[in-house]
Amino acid sequence: MLNKFYWFFVIFFIALTRTAASALGETMTAKQTQEIKRIENYFNQLTTMHSDFLQINSSGSIARGVVWIERPGKMRLEYDPPSPVLITSDGGWVNYQDNELKQSTQIPLISSPLSVLLSKYISFADDLVIEDVHKSCNMISLQLYQRGDSGQVKIIFAFQANPLLLKQWSIIDNNGSEIRIVLLNPVFGISLPSKLWLPKDFGQKFGRPED
Repeated sequence: MLNKFYWFFVIFFIALTRTAASALGETMTAKQTQEIKRIENYFNQLTTMHSDFLQINSSGSIARGVVWIERPGKMRLEYDPPSPVLITSDGGWVNYQDNELKQSTQIPLISSPLSVLLSKYISFADDLVIEDVHKSCNMISLQLYQRGDSGQVKIIFAFQANPLLLKQWSIIDNNGSEIRIVLLNPVFGISLPSKLWLPKDFGQKFGRPED
């Protein structure tokens, strides 16, 4: 349980915070380049976020949870029971907890992919390759993979186009297994309590703090 959830979110946050020289190469249109820039600006204007989410796996299993973000540096990601997983960042350290196994892993935020997402400013680099940027009706999808990975793990982000709003993302491994995260009623620019960024003691009852 610990490794499964930990590495999923490592992959996700690398993907979210680093994009892309293009596999489309010279075929990338000015409009596609403009949409990528819009996405960069979107994240740089993000201050706080609170959202429920739905996770859907290729196996058909479904999990729910809540994510809170306050830039710079702060995050809490918590699954609903029966999952025991809780991830927090207090601005200095990222803490990953599994209450069932009574295991906790802590790493410096500066050495985590989260350091880019949670920084004051995000500048897209060339660590990922964009395979496709597609706009249809009022949706934009961005498909990419890690440079040097030869497309072994693909990431697809889906946005509402106007106004621009992140709606979901998918991670697809080299076996075709997919994990999809769908944001449910995200709220932005709100005040969040400081206790959200603190890990739990294993003696405490796990559960969401009051908003």
